Amino acid sequence: MKKKIFFLALALTATTGLFAQKQTGGEKNLEVQFAPLGGSPISTNGIRFRMFNSESSAIRIGFSVGGGRESTVNSQPTEVIGSTGQIVAVDALYDYEGSFNFAIRPGYEMHFDGTDRLSPYVGAELVFGLGRTTLEREFFGGNSATAVPENYAVFSLTRTEGTTTVGLNALAGVDYYIADNLYLGAEIGFGLQRTTLRDVEVEVSDDNAFIYTTAPQGDTDFNDVVFVETASNGNQSVGKNELVGDGSGNWRSFNWGPTFQPTIRLGWLFN
Repeated sequence: MKKKIFFLALALTATTGLFAQKQTGGEKNLEVQFAPLGGSPISTNGIRFRMFNSESSAIRIGFSVGGGRESTVNSQPTEVIGSTGQIVAVDALYDYEGSFNFAIRPGYEMHFDGTDRLSPYVGAELVFGLGRTTLEREFFGGNSATAVPENYAVFSLTRTEGTTTVGLNALAGVDYYIADNLYLGAEIGFGLQRTTLRDVEVEVSDDNAFIYTTAPQGDTDFNDVVFVETASNGNQSVGKNELVGDGSGNWRSFNWGPTFQPTIRLGWLFN
């Protein structure tokens, strides 16, 4: 099937190329990615839009947004013994993992004469992106020093962390028109990119339940939780649990070097 799609593209190039017409100015443009020999021949990891101011210049903007949420069981249903020996049923406890990503890439292109079907260009684009991941984990426990199993309840901790990315890319590419207003293209570039990790935040749905349930305090996925305004009351710490900033926002990365789009760009013009 993949070979058929590939040879169809070649046939389309051969039979319609003589009549192909490239941009003349005033057109708009949308693109997808084309990988004729890949598992997904037609795909997209975002939307790229171009508007040609003239035959030789274009404003472009890339945009992507996405996310997801997945639930898994972290503890199967079980039973515990109550204060008077009765059986207390405990429902399954879940983990909820979520993600959100957003990126926008505004830029400018300058096109050269090329040929009737070939439109080479150079350009530049800014990069701005946001990423966020969350982990919400359910626990079962009491919310006081005197709580008994039959009065225990489910509470949760939610860990949120995110990144901010900014960058600048210099670009060089080419569009080859295989039919009227339809082209295949490729692009390479050289870029600078800086990513900052924002401070981790942890929210507790029930502060008292967190204090009086020992298991969550030893959970390595939530070892950023710290105690503030705590006091001693027998063998229990009481007070408010709050993450005031774990210092992870001090972490940054900086990268520079060549960039390359591994798929062929498939685009079409419209007015």
